[in-house]
Amino acid sequence: MIIPRVRYSLLVYLLLMVATQKLRVHAFPSHSTKSSLPSPPQIIACSSPTELQRAISFYIKEGDQVLELGSQLTDTTQHLCQTIGSNGKATLIDVKRKEATTGRSSNRDTSLFLSENGEFVHRVTYKELEHFDQWRSYAYDNFDVMILDAGTMIGNDLHLSALTLANEFIANQMEKDACPRVVIVKSKTLSNLARRIIHSQRLLDGTTIVSKDIERSCDPLVVPCVGVNEYRRTIPFLVKEGDEAIEVGSHFGRTTKMLHDAVGKNGFAAGVDIGPKIIANAKQQYPDVPFEVVDAWKTLELLKVKIKYGRNDSLGYDVCYADIGGLSGANGLLESLSLLDSIAKATEPRTIVIKSLCMNRLASQLIAFSSVWNKISSKSGLNS
Repeated sequence: MIIPRVRYSLLVYLLLMVATQKLRVHAFPSHSTKSSLPSPPQIIACSSPTELQRAISFYIKEGDQVLELGSQLTDTTQHLCQTIGSNGKATLIDVKRKEATTGRSSNRDTSLFLSENGEFVHRVTYKELEHFDQWRSYAYDNFDVMILDAGTMIGNDLHLSALTLANEFIANQMEKDACPRVVIVKSKTLSNLARRIIHSQRLLDGTTIVSKDIERSCDPLVVPCVGVNEYRRTIPFLVKEGDEAIEVGSHFGRTTKMLHDAVGKNGFAAGVDIGPKIIANAKQQYPDVPFEVVDAWKTLELLKVKIKYGRNDSLGYDVCYADIGGLSGANGLLESLSLLDSIAKATEPRTIVIKSLCMNRLASQLIAFSSVWNKISSKSGLNS
């Protein structure tokens, strides 16, 4: 049986939580009772070993306490130990596995870190774990920075898995009234997600300009919004005449009507919702706008809406808007990401706009290091 990609991602997350007997989602720790506590640190996503080493140079300081999960005792670890200096401390954690399954060289030189006379032996604590979930036993100290090699430590490079582990570490640290400065994650999929998320305020204030002529993709741009007004204000920035658009979670239809007006007579805009009474009210309120009863998770049904109204010239949509109950608040990050993946793979739009506080927070927290490096390079004239 072939498991759809989004469901496989969610399955990985659930298995991680069940294996550790920790079903609480550590997406964004709530500090409503301790307003003096700092905000969660940024998660810096690196797509390659080169980016990871550059991020270490940029974010880590001499004397730092650093946790490295997925340490392979290679050039990256050596660079880390050089960066923290003689007053720093690196806790290096990896999962024990067979050489043949890791791509590691059996003759790799570990003497710098593990031998009695090694250059960095007094700066590091190294542990190979029998099981992945044992990492928590060695993460009890307060750390300035965590480095995570997602593929090495977790065994896959899925952004859901990487975010789960990174946010659990952050939550555990903040529960001890500690706050790491930054979490650095080596993950191509997380870096890809970070490059695609655009904070709604950056769109609305003109800091980020999104072309309406970019190609549709199964990895579309994602614009998270807070509140219905902000959600609707994005329409002139992202929707053009002639577009085909759909709103998932259309409620009483006001936003869908605005999309309908924006795409014009040559375009198409429809609204779907799981509630029959809500859809009946929307049809009565806006009789010229298509509305259908559809479960958002049954993404094939989204494609059938176009076909029902005679739009058979192409599959998918140019723009998708999503306002799903339960995903609009501070919790529900993993569910939001799963739904976004599902909609993106089915409809291949240019952009997905989602009304979700947790996704909006993620847009502030998750940073692609490539964007940071591009700014550094442009200012200093460095080669990329």
